[in-house]
Amino acid sequence: MMRVSLRSKIVGFCLLTSAMVLPAFADQAKCSCRNLRSVQEELKNAEYEAVFFADMAAKLKAVEDPLIEARKNPTHPDSDVNIQDRSSRARADIMRTFKLPHNPAYGYSGPLTVDMKFGSCEQKPADLEALPAGSQCKEIADITLAHEAAHRERCARETAAVYWDRLPSQIAAEEAERYRAQANAMRAQLKRIVDEGTITVEAKMEPRIKGPQFDVTYSFVMPSIAMEGKSSPGSDSWTVNGKGKQSGKIKNMKIGGMTCKSSGQLNDDIDMALDTDGFGMNLKSKSTGRPGDIKVRCRGGYGMSMRPQGEVGSGEVFAAERFESEADISQDVSMMPFAKIVTQGGMSVSGNHTVTVRLVCPGE
Repeated sequence: MMRVSLRSKIVGFCLLTSAMVLPAFADQAKCSCRNLRSVQEELKNAEYEAVFFADMAAKLKAVEDPLIEARKNPTHPDSDVNIQDRSSRARADIMRTFKLPHNPAYGYSGPLTVDMKFGSCEQKPADLEALPAGSQCKEIADITLAHEAAHRERCARETAAVYWDRLPSQIAAEEAERYRAQANAMRAQLKRIVDEGTITVEAKMEPRIKGPQFDVTYSFVMPSIAMEGKSSPGSDSWTVNGKGKQSGKIKNMKIGGMTCKSSGQLNDDIDMALDTDGFGMNLKSKSTGRPGDIKVRCRGGYGMSMRPQGEVGSGEVFAAERFESEADISQDVSMMPFAKIVTQGGMSVSGNHTVTVRLVCPGE
Protein backbone atom coordinates (compact mmCIF):
# COMPACT_ATOMS: atom_id res chain seq x y z
CA MET A 1 0.00 0.00 0.00
CA MET A 2 1.07 3.61 -0.44
CA ARG A 3 2.58 5.01 2.74
CA VAL A 4 2.73 8.79 2.73
CA SER A 5 2.99 11.77 5.04
CA LEU A 6 -0.10 13.79 5.95
CA ARG A 7 1.04 16.58 3.65
CA SER A 8 1.47 14.11 0.81
CA LYS A 9 -2.06 12.82 1.33
CA ILE A 10 -3.33 16.36 0.75
CA VAL A 11 -1.39 17.13 -2.38
CA GLY A 12 -1.06 13.68 -4.02
CA PHE A 13 1.94 12.00 -5.54
CA CYS A 14 4.25 13.36 -8.19
CA LEU A 15 6.52 12.05 -10.92
CA LEU A 16 10.19 11.34 -10.49
CA THR A 17 12.44 13.06 -12.97
CA SER A 18 12.97 11.05 -16.11
CA ALA A 19 16.64 10.60 -15.27
CA MET A 20 15.89 8.76 -12.03
CA VAL A 21 16.48 5.01 -12.12
CA LEU A 22 14.93 2.72 -9.50
CA PRO A 23 16.35 -0.68 -8.51
CA ALA A 24 14.67 -3.74 -9.98
CA PHE A 25 14.72 -5.85 -6.79
CA ALA A 26 15.26 -8.87 -9.02
CA ASP A 27 16.26 -11.08 -6.11
CA GLN A 28 13.04 -10.53 -4.16
CA ALA A 29 11.05 -13.74 -3.73
CA LYS A 30 7.75 -14.25 -5.49
CA CYS A 31 4.74 -14.07 -3.16
CA SER A 32 3.59 -17.54 -2.11
CA CYS A 33 1.37 -19.07 0.55
CA ARG A 34 4.18 -18.34 3.01
CA ASN A 35 3.19 -14.69 2.57
CA LEU A 36 -0.55 -15.28 2.99
CA ARG A 37 -0.95 -13.06 6.05
CA SER A 38 1.03 -10.19 4.52
CA VAL A 39 -1.08 -10.21 1.34
CA GLN A 40 -4.30 -10.48 3.36
CA GLU A 41 -3.40 -7.46 5.49
CA GLU A 42 -2.15 -5.38 2.56
CA LEU A 43 -5.47 -6.07 0.81
CA LYS A 44 -7.54 -5.14 3.86
CA ASN A 45 -5.61 -1.87 4.20
CA ALA A 46 -6.08 -1.01 0.52
CA GLU A 47 -9.81 -1.77 0.66
CA TYR A 48 -10.17 0.39 3.76
CA GLU A 49 -8.36 3.32 2.14
CA ALA A 50 -10.33 3.05 -1.10
CA VAL A 51 -13.59 3.41 0.83
CA PHE A 52 -12.19 6.03 3.22
CA PHE A 53 -10.95 8.38 0.51
CA ALA A 54 -14.04 7.92 -1.67
CA ASP A 55 -16.16 8.93 1.31
CA MET A 56 -13.81 11.84 2.01
CA ALA A 57 -14.04 13.04 -1.59
CA ALA A 58 -17.84 13.14 -1.38
CA LYS A 59 -17.81 15.02 1.93
CA LEU A 60 -15.25 17.57 0.75
CA LYS A 61 -17.11 18.13 -2.50
CA ALA A 62 -20.19 18.93 -0.41
CA VAL A 63 -18.09 21.62 1.31
CA GLU A 64 -16.55 22.99 -1.89
CA ASP A 65 -19.50 23.07 -4.31
CA PRO A 66 -21.61 25.66 -2.42
CA LEU A 67 -18.55 27.90 -2.08
CA ILE A 68 -17.81 27.61 -5.80
CA GLU A 69 -21.39 28.70 -6.52
CA ALA A 70 -21.13 31.51 -3.98
CA ARG A 71 -18.15 32.99 -5.84
CA LYS A 72 -20.37 33.54 -8.87
CA ASN A 73 -22.39 36.07 -6.85
CA PRO A 74 -20.24 38.92 -5.44
CA THR A 75 -22.99 39.81 -2.94
CA HIS A 76 -23.12 36.32 -1.44
CA PRO A 77 -21.75 36.29 2.14
CA ASP A 78 -19.42 33.38 1.26
CA SER A 79 -18.21 34.82 -2.04
CA ASP A 80 -14.74 35.58 -0.66
CA VAL A 81 -14.24 32.39 1.38
CA ASN A 82 -10.95 30.62 0.68
CA ILE A 83 -12.20 27.31 -0.71
CA GLN A 84 -8.86 25.54 -0.37
CA ASP A 85 -8.57 26.56 3.27
CA ARG A 86 -12.16 25.63 4.19
CA SER A 87 -11.95 22.26 2.47
CA SER A 88 -8.47 21.51 3.84
CA ARG A 89 -9.69 22.11 7.39
CA ALA A 90 -12.62 19.76 6.77
CA ARG A 91 -10.17 17.24 5.42
CA ALA A 92 -8.03 17.50 8.56
CA ASP A 93 -11.10 16.73 10.68
CA ILE A 94 -11.88 13.65 8.58
CA MET A 95 -8.28 12.43 8.73
CA ARG A 96 -8.51 12.28 12.52
CA THR A 97 -10.82 9.28 12.07
CA PHE A 98 -8.36 7.46 9.77
CA LYS A 99 -7.29 4.12 11.23
CA LEU A 100 -5.80 1.34 9.13
CA PRO A 101 -6.94 -2.19 9.98
CA HIS A 102 -3.28 -3.24 10.06
CA ASN A 103 -0.62 -0.63 10.74
CA PRO A 104 1.70 -1.79 9.38
CA ALA A 105 0.72 -4.88 7.41
CA TYR A 106 2.37 -8.06 8.68
CA GLY A 107 6.07 -8.22 7.92
CA TYR A 108 6.37 -4.73 6.43
CA SER A 109 9.55 -3.01 7.60
CA GLY A 110 9.83 -0.08 5.19
CA PRO A 111 9.13 3.60 5.83
CA LEU A 112 5.70 4.63 7.04
CA THR A 113 5.89 7.94 5.16
CA VAL A 114 7.09 9.04 1.74
CA ASP A 115 7.69 12.78 1.53
CA MET A 116 7.08 14.76 -1.64
CA LYS A 117 8.74 17.93 -2.84
CA PHE A 118 6.01 20.56 -2.97
CA GLY A 119 5.30 21.95 -6.41
CA SER A 120 7.23 19.31 -8.32
CA CYS A 121 6.81 15.76 -9.57
CA GLU A 122 9.56 14.22 -7.48
CA GLN A 123 9.83 11.71 -4.67
CA LYS A 124 12.93 10.81 -2.72
CA PRO A 125 14.80 7.91 -4.36
CA ALA A 126 15.78 6.51 -0.95
CA ASP A 127 12.13 6.27 0.09
CA LEU A 128 11.13 4.62 -3.17
CA GLU A 129 13.89 2.07 -2.70
CA ALA A 130 12.93 1.43 0.92
CA LEU A 131 9.24 0.79 0.15
CA PRO A 132 9.75 -2.41 -1.85
CA ALA A 133 12.81 -3.40 0.18
CA GLY A 134 10.60 -3.48 3.27
CA SER A 135 7.90 -5.56 1.59
CA GLN A 136 7.56 -9.28 2.24
CA CYS A 137 7.61 -10.40 -1.40
CA LYS A 138 7.95 -9.23 -4.99
CA GLU A 139 4.31 -8.72 -5.98
CA ILE A 140 3.55 -6.62 -2.90
CA ALA A 141 6.55 -4.46 -3.81
CA ASP A 142 5.47 -4.24 -7.46
CA ILE A 143 1.92 -3.22 -6.56
CA THR A 144 3.16 -0.59 -4.12
CA LEU A 145 5.48 0.91 -6.73
CA ALA A 146 2.74 0.81 -9.38
CA HIS A 147 0.53 2.85 -7.05
CA GLU A 148 3.27 5.45 -6.69
CA ALA A 149 4.01 5.45 -10.43
CA ALA A 150 0.38 6.13 -11.31
CA HIS A 151 0.45 9.31 -9.21
CA ARG A 152 3.71 10.43 -10.74
CA GLU A 153 2.50 9.76 -14.28
CA ARG A 154 -0.60 11.85 -13.71
CA CYS A 155 1.50 14.67 -12.29
CA ALA A 156 3.72 14.64 -15.37
CA ARG A 157 0.74 14.53 -17.71
CA GLU A 158 -1.08 17.43 -16.05
CA THR A 159 2.09 19.37 -15.09
CA ALA A 160 3.07 19.94 -11.49
CA ALA A 161 1.38 23.36 -11.39
CA VAL A 162 -2.01 21.90 -12.30
CA TYR A 163 -1.58 18.78 -10.19
CA TRP A 164 -0.83 20.72 -7.02
CA ASP A 165 -3.56 23.30 -7.59
CA ARG A 166 -6.41 20.79 -7.31
CA LEU A 167 -9.12 20.97 -4.69
CA PRO A 168 -8.86 18.57 -1.72
CA SER A 169 -11.91 16.64 -2.96
CA GLN A 170 -10.15 15.96 -6.27
CA ILE A 171 -7.03 14.78 -4.49
CA ALA A 172 -9.10 12.44 -2.30
CA ALA A 173 -10.91 11.09 -5.35
CA GLU A 174 -7.59 10.23 -6.97
CA GLU A 175 -6.45 8.47 -3.80
CA ALA A 176 -9.65 6.40 -3.80
CA GLU A 177 -9.07 5.44 -7.43
CA ARG A 178 -5.48 4.40 -6.78
CA TYR A 179 -6.42 2.32 -3.74
CA ARG A 180 -9.19 0.58 -5.65
CA ALA A 181 -6.62 -0.44 -8.25
CA GLN A 182 -4.22 -1.50 -5.51
CA ALA A 183 -6.91 -3.57 -3.78
CA ASN A 184 -7.83 -5.30 -7.05
CA ALA A 185 -4.19 -6.17 -7.67
CA MET A 186 -3.72 -7.47 -4.11
CA ARG A 187 -6.88 -9.58 -4.35
CA ALA A 188 -5.60 -11.13 -7.57
CA GLN A 189 -2.39 -12.07 -5.73
CA LEU A 190 -4.35 -13.51 -2.81
CA LYS A 191 -6.33 -15.74 -5.17
CA ARG A 192 -3.18 -16.78 -6.99
CA ILE A 193 -1.24 -17.88 -3.93
CA VAL A 194 -4.22 -19.84 -2.58
CA ASP A 195 -4.79 -21.46 -5.99
CA GLU A 196 -1.12 -22.40 -6.34
CA GLY A 197 -1.11 -24.05 -2.92
CA THR A 198 -3.14 -27.03 -1.73
CA ILE A 199 -5.75 -26.75 1.01
CA THR A 200 -5.82 -29.83 3.24
CA VAL A 201 -8.31 -30.76 5.95
CA GLU A 202 -7.92 -33.34 8.70
CA ALA A 203 -9.94 -33.99 11.84
CA LYS A 204 -9.93 -35.88 15.11
CA MET A 205 -12.65 -36.30 17.72
CA GLU A 206 -12.45 -38.23 21.00
CA PRO A 207 -15.77 -37.97 22.83
CA ARG A 208 -16.07 -39.51 26.27
CA ILE A 209 -19.53 -40.64 27.31
CA LYS A 210 -20.17 -41.42 30.96
CA GLY A 211 -23.18 -42.67 32.85
CA PRO A 212 -24.13 -45.14 35.56
CA GLN A 213 -21.97 -48.25 35.03
CA PHE A 214 -20.82 -46.89 31.65
CA ASP A 215 -17.63 -45.05 30.67
CA VAL A 216 -16.52 -45.11 27.02
CA THR A 217 -14.06 -42.98 25.07
CA TYR A 218 -14.38 -43.14 21.29
CA SER A 219 -11.84 -42.06 18.68
CA PHE A 220 -12.83 -40.76 15.25
CA VAL A 221 -9.97 -39.90 12.90
CA MET A 222 -10.07 -38.40 9.42
CA PRO A 223 -6.59 -38.31 7.82
CA SER A 224 -5.60 -35.34 5.69
CA ILE A 225 -7.78 -34.69 2.64
CA ALA A 226 -6.40 -32.65 -0.25
CA MET A 227 -9.09 -30.26 -1.47
CA GLU A 228 -9.57 -29.49 -5.15
CA GLY A 229 -10.89 -26.37 -6.86
CA LYS A 230 -9.80 -22.90 -7.92
CA SER A 231 -10.95 -19.33 -7.44
CA SER A 232 -13.13 -17.59 -10.00
CA PRO A 233 -12.22 -14.28 -11.68
CA GLY A 234 -15.83 -13.19 -11.37
CA SER A 235 -16.24 -13.75 -7.63
CA ASP A 236 -14.38 -12.91 -4.44
CA SER A 237 -15.37 -16.24 -2.86
CA TRP A 238 -15.08 -19.82 -4.04
CA THR A 239 -15.45 -23.45 -2.95
CA VAL A 240 -12.95 -26.30 -2.84
CA ASN A 241 -14.04 -29.92 -2.42
CA GLY A 242 -12.42 -33.10 -1.20
CA LYS A 243 -13.12 -36.78 -0.51
CA GLY A 244 -11.61 -38.94 2.19
CA LYS A 245 -12.13 -41.61 4.84
CA GLN A 246 -12.92 -41.56 8.54
CA SER A 247 -12.40 -44.41 10.99
CA GLY A 248 -14.17 -44.81 14.32
CA LYS A 249 -12.88 -46.93 17.18
CA ILE A 250 -13.41 -47.45 20.89
CA LYS A 251 -10.35 -46.18 22.72
CA ASN A 252 -11.27 -47.02 26.32
CA MET A 253 -14.29 -48.77 27.78
CA LYS A 254 -15.62 -49.72 31.20
CA ILE A 255 -19.00 -51.34 31.72
CA GLY A 256 -20.29 -52.30 35.14
CA GLY A 257 -16.86 -51.73 36.60
CA MET A 258 -15.23 -54.08 34.10
CA THR A 259 -12.51 -52.93 31.71
CA CYS A 260 -13.33 -54.06 28.19
CA LYS A 261 -11.22 -54.39 25.08
CA SER A 262 -12.39 -53.58 21.58
CA SER A 263 -11.32 -54.50 18.07
CA GLY A 264 -12.40 -53.46 14.61
CA GLN A 265 -13.65 -50.08 13.49
CA LEU A 266 -16.47 -48.19 11.86
CA ASN A 267 -15.78 -46.68 8.44
CA ASP A 268 -17.16 -43.63 6.67
CA ASP A 269 -16.70 -42.04 3.28
CA ILE A 270 -16.36 -38.29 3.77
CA ASP A 271 -17.21 -35.49 1.35
CA MET A 272 -15.95 -32.04 2.37
CA ALA A 273 -16.77 -28.60 0.96
CA LEU A 274 -14.82 -25.55 2.12
CA ASP A 275 -15.99 -22.05 1.19
CA THR A 276 -13.47 -19.20 1.40
CA ASP A 277 -12.78 -15.67 0.24
CA GLY A 278 -9.12 -15.88 1.25
CA PHE A 279 -9.88 -14.33 4.65
CA GLY A 280 -12.55 -16.51 6.25
CA MET A 281 -13.78 -20.05 5.72
CA ASN A 282 -16.80 -22.29 6.26
CA LEU A 283 -16.64 -26.09 6.18
CA LYS A 284 -19.43 -28.58 5.51
CA SER A 285 -19.20 -32.35 5.64
CA LYS A 286 -21.21 -35.35 4.48
CA SER A 287 -20.49 -38.86 5.77
CA THR A 288 -21.70 -42.16 4.34
CA GLY A 289 -21.36 -45.34 6.41
CA ARG A 290 -19.41 -48.23 4.88
CA PRO A 291 -18.82 -51.86 5.98
CA GLY A 292 -17.25 -52.09 9.40
CA ASP A 293 -18.03 -53.18 12.93
CA ILE A 294 -16.59 -53.04 16.41
CA LYS A 295 -16.25 -56.09 18.64
CA VAL A 296 -16.04 -55.65 22.39
CA ARG A 297 -14.69 -58.23 24.84
CA CYS A 298 -15.46 -57.97 28.53
CA ARG A 299 -15.06 -60.54 31.27
CA GLY A 300 -18.56 -61.75 30.59
CA GLY A 301 -17.88 -62.55 26.93
CA TYR A 302 -18.11 -60.86 23.56
CA GLY A 303 -20.29 -58.00 22.42
CA MET A 304 -20.67 -56.54 18.98
CA SER A 305 -21.64 -53.11 17.76
CA MET A 306 -22.69 -52.83 14.13
CA ARG A 307 -23.94 -49.78 12.32
CA PRO A 308 -26.21 -50.01 9.26
CA GLN A 309 -24.23 -49.60 6.04
CA GLY A 310 -25.12 -46.60 3.90
CA GLU A 311 -26.07 -44.44 6.88
CA VAL A 312 -25.73 -40.78 5.85
CA GLY A 313 -25.06 -37.71 7.95
CA SER A 314 -24.28 -34.15 6.93
CA GLY A 315 -23.94 -30.70 8.37
CA GLU A 316 -21.79 -27.69 9.09
CA VAL A 317 -18.44 -28.44 10.69
CA PHE A 318 -17.56 -24.79 11.36
CA ALA A 319 -18.38 -21.32 10.07
CA ALA A 320 -16.73 -17.90 9.87
CA GLU A 321 -13.28 -19.09 10.93
CA ARG A 322 -10.14 -17.24 9.89
CA PHE A 323 -8.33 -18.62 6.84
CA GLU A 324 -4.65 -19.02 7.75
CA SER A 325 -1.61 -20.98 6.59
CA GLU A 326 -2.47 -23.39 9.39
CA ALA A 327 -5.63 -23.19 11.46
CA ASP A 328 -6.73 -25.49 14.29
CA ILE A 329 -10.45 -25.18 14.96
CA SER A 330 -11.38 -26.88 18.22
CA GLN A 331 -14.90 -27.44 19.48
CA ASP A 332 -16.11 -28.75 22.82
CA VAL A 333 -17.86 -32.03 22.03
CA SER A 334 -20.49 -31.34 24.68
CA MET A 335 -21.77 -28.47 22.51
CA MET A 336 -22.31 -30.65 19.43
CA PRO A 337 -25.84 -31.75 18.41
CA PHE A 338 -25.35 -35.45 19.17
CA ALA A 339 -24.21 -34.62 22.71
CA LYS A 340 -27.49 -32.91 23.47
CA ILE A 341 -29.33 -36.10 22.55
CA VAL A 342 -27.01 -38.25 24.68
CA THR A 343 -27.34 -36.02 27.74
CA GLN A 344 -31.11 -36.32 27.60
CA GLY A 345 -30.60 -39.99 28.52
CA GLY A 346 -28.73 -39.11 31.69
CA MET A 347 -25.24 -39.40 30.23
CA SER A 348 -22.45 -36.82 30.24
CA VAL A 349 -20.31 -35.99 27.21
CA SER A 350 -16.81 -34.46 27.17
CA GLY A 351 -13.85 -34.16 24.84
CA ASN A 352 -12.75 -32.11 21.86
CA HIS A 353 -13.33 -32.13 18.13
CA THR A 354 -10.35 -30.59 16.31
CA VAL A 355 -10.20 -29.78 12.62
CA THR A 356 -6.89 -28.67 11.10
CA VAL A 357 -6.89 -26.72 7.84
CA ARG A 358 -3.58 -26.04 6.11
CA LEU A 359 -2.52 -24.18 3.00
CA VAL A 360 0.43 -26.22 1.73
CA CYS A 361 2.87 -24.45 -0.57
CA PRO A 362 3.93 -26.12 -3.84
CA GLY A 363 6.77 -28.56 -3.28
CA GLU A 364 6.17 -28.96 0.45
